[in-house]
Amino acid sequence: MAKPKIYAVEGDITQIPADALMTAINSGGLWFGGIDGAIQRVAGNMYHNQASQAAPLNNLQTVVARGSGKHKGKFRDVVFVIDDLKSPLDKVVYAGLEAASNEGYTSLLVPTIRMGVMAGVRETPEQAVRKMADGLSSFVSKYSKKTTLEDIKVVVYNNPSLTRDISSVLGKI
Repeated sequence: MAKPKIYAVEGDITQIPADALMTAINSGGLWFGGIDGAIQRVAGNMYHNQASQAAPLNNLQTVVARGSGKHKGKFRDVVFVIDDLKSPLDKVVYAGLEAASNEGYTSLLVPTIRMGVMAGVRETPEQAVRKMADGLSSFVSKYSKKTTLEDIKVVVYNNPSLTRDISSVLGKI
């Protein structure tokens, strides 16, 4: 197995073909804005219902929610990572990548976690970019020879400047 390709793309994360989409939710099971809102617009509550059935949810726990393929998105499953903002972002990203790899996915979409308007976030967008890259780098260092993941896309919604910044940082992994 080769090192996965990791790169940034701009677009609607729900409309990019992939085995799975990774996102962070709190231990209550939902964040209704951002990525959660996008998932719910294309797939209703099918994924979030599966996450809430796994309650109680704990920080850094992962829940893989399986899709029926009967929705308007181009992803099949969702990997939820529980993020109560108690752990560094690199650990959140790493947990999601590890869960996706353990599920045998070959393609994964990763949103710009903790870079939107969200209560309690302490990182600046620049720090969040670096921490996301640290999580990706740690995963590649440990799993590059034994992961099924071949294609990891960090998806940025409507922000060419952020896409360039992330691309620059990811190019060093």
